[in-house]
Amino acid sequence: MKDGAAGYAVVRKKGTSWGGIKTHVGYNQEAYDVECATLARALELASGRNLAPERVTIFTDAQAAIRQMASDEPGPGQQYALQARKHIATLRRARPGIIIEIRWCPAHKGIAGNEKADEWAKIAAEEPDTRGVEWLNYSDRTEVWAMPLPRSLANLKREISEKKWAEACQWAGGRTSKKYRMPKSQRPDDTVAGSIKKLASRFYQIKTGFCLPGQYLNWTKNWPTPQCWWCRYPNQTREHLFKECPEWKAQQKILWAEVRKETGMEESVEDPGHPGG
Repeated sequence: MKDGAAGYAVVRKKGTSWGGIKTHVGYNQEAYDVECATLARALELASGRNLAPERVTIFTDAQAAIRQMASDEPGPGQQYALQARKHIATLRRARPGIIIEIRWCPAHKGIAGNEKADEWAKIAAEEPDTRGVEWLNYSDRTEVWAMPLPRSLANLKREISEKKWAEACQWAGGRTSKKYRMPKSQRPDDTVAGSIKKLASRFYQIKTGFCLPGQYLNWTKNWPTPQCWWCRYPNQTREHLFKECPEWKAQQKILWAEVRKETGMEESVEDPGHPGG
């Protein structure tokens, strides 16, 4: 596509040279429309041959267009999918055992047929008056005659999306006079933020109380009581597990020793086994 104009090409090898067609599609079409139109046109050329071939294999680098050919659901590219089915039906009537394949090939990888098709499609879009380029309709000149094709649905959807985005940016810009800065009290701890995801996730679960102790599970109706299932204490909270539960006495001792060592808060952290707030 060039400056809003679109074109496509269908090529096939004829001995040592290339044959095929170059088509100028016009304006108000998207690359997706052109890719779908190309597949439909390739099938049309195959169905128009005097003798139906035993096999038709079409290569394209447009995976989305291939998927569209398998569907007749309303939406962008539907008209070309319907055209493709019509040409496939014609081929099968002419030769019931025909094999028809549409295959994907990577773009810009030096594949001769793909490179030639891209070259011819560029000519069709940029130089529509070049000899050998066909027009879908001779009323295709902008500002002189009407467009040959109505605006495609894909083109309309893109314009709507762009306008919505521009309006959203304008609305957001009018509501804020300066960049948002997170308050210092809400900024994540550098140590936690720099740790692995699994540890950081577990830290914030414990900090916010969503670490699945009995109290939380009972509150969310996922456990019949808030009782500790280790020691039968009436209310299993995070404080109970970290400071009081006898099941984890050895681990609590190691934990709080490390806390004191790292923070230097010898007197402010209570020994495990002595309830604290």
